[in-house]
Amino acid sequence: MLDFLYPIEDFFVQKKYISQTIGGKIKKHTRKEGLPDLSGVQVAIFSLSNSENILKNSFRDAFYSLYYGNWDIVLADLGNIPEGTTQEDTFVAIREVTAHLLKQGIIPILLAEGVENTYALYRSFDTMEQMVNLACVNALFGFSDEYEIFAEDSYMSRILMETPTQLNHFTNIGYQTYYNPQESIDLLQKMFFESYRLGEITSYMEQVEPILRNTDLVSIDMTSVQASDTDMPKGFVNGFTAREICTISRYAGLSSQTSVLGIFNPPISERGKMLVGEVLWYFIEGINYRIKEFPSIEDKNYTKHIVLLEDFTIEFYKSNRTGRWWILPSESSKGAFMLPCTERDYQKALEGEIPLRWWNLHQRSLN
Repeated sequence: MLDFLYPIEDFFVQKKYISQTIGGKIKKHTRKEGLPDLSGVQVAIFSLSNSENILKNSFRDAFYSLYYGNWDIVLADLGNIPEGTTQEDTFVAIREVTAHLLKQGIIPILLAEGVENTYALYRSFDTMEQMVNLACVNALFGFSDEYEIFAEDSYMSRILMETPTQLNHFTNIGYQTYYNPQESIDLLQKMFFESYRLGEITSYMEQVEPILRNTDLVSIDMTSVQASDTDMPKGFVNGFTAREICTISRYAGLSSQTSVLGIFNPPISERGKMLVGEVLWYFIEGINYRIKEFPSIEDKNYTKHIVLLEDFTIEFYKSNRTGRWWILPSESSKGAFMLPCTERDYQKALEGEIPLRWWNLHQRSLN
């Protein structure tokens, strides 16, 4: 399945990186040595390339030049997947490589120009026989095009509507209302999926951690970063700052459930390439500090807090180890599944406000 991959460019092999940097430590797919031995590798990076963007748009030099963190992680750069004759050919190649890595317990990271390649990453879970929680960091929902509010061939429409469906839950992080039709916002609400406006997220960045804590696939569109931080000529005036997108990437890495990351539309400016390198660095940093926690109602390592509302009784659980919070979706679940939340959700519940994440899950269970 890795036959789709071409080696990295000779420039990145011939350049002498300091031994303590990522470039000095990462296993590389080279013309001379071929694919690296993947035994012990935890994270593998590969990119989608065409003849025009192989070198000039590459993030690699900026990423390789960063120093390794205090990590116990083995990285591999598997090189490039060339674009197929058709978009579907490209999707197949991405899907097969990603699925192969997932089966080996390796976290794949794809860098590609088009956010529509999120669809291929999503379909890589088909062979895993599991439902997928997808989170997209994007100013746009991706349902529409310039002609239709709901375009059947858009990548998000395919993910939502195509059968067999593997989608368990979808979350958008950072949409900008004025760039999305109201019908798209209404559709997500009707399906009890989650969407968070840019201002909602930036006013309380800590909420991103529980949003991503039970997410399998994270898709980051770099156009969600304000153009002044990436020097993107076609970027958005408003958006996440460079620091905020790195924070989101670190939260994605911290999530023990996140097993695939896609970074799309990487900017080609020098500043933009530096930012992509740092986004990658923070994701790996998060992975290094993962703590697996799966609370249960009988586990003494978690403190139970019961909140009585007018029509509901909600149970919150707080980890005595990390201070992280969860909500019990319903009494009937008997703790088989816990919904991540923040301490702020608990505080608001004490004030009589039903947590929106809990309410959406409750409504979905009734349909």
